[in-house]
Amino acid sequence: MDDDRPRKLIEVALPLLEISKASVADKNRKVGTIKNLHKWFAPMPAPALRALIFASLVNDPGTNAGREVLGEFIKELVPEKGTPPSQEVLERARKYIARDNPELPTVLEPFCGGGSTVVEAQRLGLPVVASDLNPIAVLITRVLGELLPPMAHVPPVSAPEGQLELGEEKPSFEGFAADLRHYGDLVQRAVQDKLGDLYPTISQGELVAWLWARTVPCPNPMCRTTVPLFSSPILSKQIGREASLEPVVDGKDIRFVVHTGKGSLEHGRSVKVKGARARFECLACSQAIGEKELRTAGNDHTMGLQLMAVCIDKPHGGRTFLGPDAVGDPVTQPTIPDDLSELKIGDNRKNFSTPLYGLPRQIDLYTSRQLAVLAAFADEVAGVADRVRKDGGGEQQARAIASVLGLCVGKLAQSNSTLVRFATRNGPSRLMAAFGTQAMPMLWDFAEAFPFGRSIGSWDAQIAAVSAALPAIPVPSTKAHVVQIDARVSGQLVPSGSTLLVTDPPYYAQINYADLSDYFYLWIRRAMRGVHPDLFATMATPKDGELVANPARYDGSPTKARSAFIKGFTEVFSSLKEAARPDLPMVVAYAHKQDEEMVDGVTSTGWESLLEAVLAAGLGVVRTWPVEAATTAKQIGQGANALATYVILICKPRHPELPVTDRQGFLDALDARLPDAIKEFGNVDMVDLAQAAIGPGMEVFCRFSQVLERDGTRMTVATALALINDKLQSIQWGPESDFDKETRAAVAWYDKYGWDIGDEDEAGQIAWGKNTTVPRLVQADIMWAKAGDARLLGADDITIDGYDPLGDLHPTAWTTRLRLSELLEKKGLEAAARMLAGVMSAVPPDQVADLTRLLYTIGENHKRSDDQQRFNRLVTEWPELVKKAREIAAETQVQATLDDLTLDGT
Repeated sequence: MDDDRPRKLIEVALPLLEISKASVADKNRKVGTIKNLHKWFAPMPAPALRALIFASLVNDPGTNAGREVLGEFIKELVPEKGTPPSQEVLERARKYIARDNPELPTVLEPFCGGGSTVVEAQRLGLPVVASDLNPIAVLITRVLGELLPPMAHVPPVSAPEGQLELGEEKPSFEGFAADLRHYGDLVQRAVQDKLGDLYPTISQGELVAWLWARTVPCPNPMCRTTVPLFSSPILSKQIGREASLEPVVDGKDIRFVVHTGKGSLEHGRSVKVKGARARFECLACSQAIGEKELRTAGNDHTMGLQLMAVCIDKPHGGRTFLGPDAVGDPVTQPTIPDDLSELKIGDNRKNFSTPLYGLPRQIDLYTSRQLAVLAAFADEVAGVADRVRKDGGGEQQARAIASVLGLCVGKLAQSNSTLVRFATRNGPSRLMAAFGTQAMPMLWDFAEAFPFGRSIGSWDAQIAAVSAALPAIPVPSTKAHVVQIDARVSGQLVPSGSTLLVTDPPYYAQINYADLSDYFYLWIRRAMRGVHPDLFATMATPKDGELVANPARYDGSPTKARSAFIKGFTEVFSSLKEAARPDLPMVVAYAHKQDEEMVDGVTSTGWESLLEAVLAAGLGVVRTWPVEAATTAKQIGQGANALATYVILICKPRHPELPVTDRQGFLDALDARLPDAIKEFGNVDMVDLAQAAIGPGMEVFCRFSQVLERDGTRMTVATALALINDKLQSIQWGPESDFDKETRAAVAWYDKYGWDIGDEDEAGQIAWGKNTTVPRLVQADIMWAKAGDARLLGADDITIDGYDPLGDLHPTAWTTRLRLSELLEKKGLEAAARMLAGVMSAVPPDQVADLTRLLYTIGENHKRSDDQQRFNRLVTEWPELVKKAREIAAETQVQATLDDLTLDGT
């Protein structure tokens, strides 16, 4: 590594808060993003990628003033609402990049996934080469980067010349959108003409969905009632449109009656045992039906289906429900095509559970009617390219239109299988497409959408969603090249020393991309093998060579899976190191949940495995950045353990002459680096702090050629990670000594009792140990004590209305934090900032932040999930809260000075 080369901005400074806000907004956007083109799994937020690419190519100015200028520009580059920036901002970005890069590098992404890196690189005016082993990922990215950009401002094939005028002032893809609607309508009409009789005509309104339950025979030999398995009888909670199911025992059968309107929810009754994952009971005899009985029924093929209700949209009355008796039978029954692939579902039963219940194939995830209809849509789309050519369209138009419609077939499958839930909420109940998580769970009740309607799950809805994504696609001046290839050799796609690597690689064992993608591959291959023969030559997505630590592919051995993961990524990073331009950093985004598997007595994590591969390839971590990207749906501490933060590794080749150190030298270096790094994180969710801290810890580890243990052996990455975590814990608990004595006593009580009542004498002992007393804790509004009992005052016990910080004779970090959390929750950031401004002269804000992080850690240790959410919100809002409080405090001081001047008469 040549030390004379200028560092890039990404190695020194980034406006993390603004990048994170834009990334969260991007995650929360449901329409108008490239994510609407097709489902991909855990895609990296587009604003973060845009900022990272830009900061990787622009030189660090060398001064704080210069960095502030570039930081302010990056804020413009990532608008807070998650939308793309203006054209004027993009032009300025390209000028900045050209200034520091007389010869533009090619951006290389060897794990192209959902295509975000390609789109954002092209948006910044950079050429891109992208690849992936997964054909679905390649098709998505090829459409975004290769096929759609040339369609900008191109007249539609489907409209007579001049009928749809196009120009620079018109939306870029208006002509293409018109073609998409035209050929999409032709596809639907053809399928509906062929298979429309599979669906009964319902005069009461427009069909939305059929609601089905799987059935099993009651295991009680004296009963043998056919039991429908459904989780909830509630169909709608919407006020004024309430609806529920009443199951009625009728001989050996159970039929359903639908009740609607006010009071209807009282009729509901479920067969699902509350709190149990897969446990039901027979409504006729109360016989328990557990996991064993369910698996037996599935594998003995005695599991069936029963219609519970039909959801419709009335012409003027909104969404409602009909009972099975109110719906006629279809004119014809479906014929399942005999050429459907017998594609098996993945072997990982933790994430793919349907084979446990006798459903081992992809086609087992659909009703007979869904299989017939999806196959028909795929077959019609397969002929679209030829039809476009016959209508006078060019080859590019034919491939682009057909490819987007091919992705629509995949989207249609996502909303038309037995993995589709029916969700009740405050608004209208709705279908929830498959893959709310990265898994294929067993659903006992599900919704079958009406594909010829206009609601979620219809063909029309897929065309509308994709059309809405088109404005998010840039019209670049550069080209993308997207191919299917193993990442181990992706460096060979570009000349040596020519590229900027920006990648979002697979997340260890968390997502089984290939097995999940087979769900889509079944249908997209049928529609697209004539248009993209290079991607769909095989019967299934490639599994050999996929870089995920899936034990199911290694005889069930986590150790072998981990070893293969490390070996594979070592080869990947070695190849990419040769391709990278020497003056540019390599940018690797990573997010991972802690993996509790034990390998050789050491807790193995995806982080450990990835970092081992980085180091083995001769690379070092020179900087890390945590970028928050939680959706509003994320819940902390409720069993999901979903990460909010991506940690961005900035890597460069390691210097050949790095020093050697011992364990104590490494710990001393951690002491010097980690505390400041934790403060820099500011807005990182507490649930992600341990992961984020790995970054600066590994920066320190990479400063040495090796760290030697006391016995002379080389320290492993696993040991280094454990020491980094230990140091983080000591940092989080260390500030306790700086708290006021009442707060220290409150922390000790919270650690033991939380908000529960305890013994007043023990409270006295805790207080004495912190050099205070229970009466002082009571006087400070921290504790309630009476008749031998004591407890901490909670949110419901304190005053926020009318609270005067200046009149508080006993302000503490504890009560300040409590009031700030309540104000944030009930009155918003402005009110909380005003309170903090009034108290910050007596209670240092840093102490409140340190206290909140400490309490989060205690809450996590005791599994107090509600507390964790409250503490986490305060930490997340803290940078903005302090900034606003200081502005208010400054304004107050100026006003006080003016008032004094007025009183003095000057």
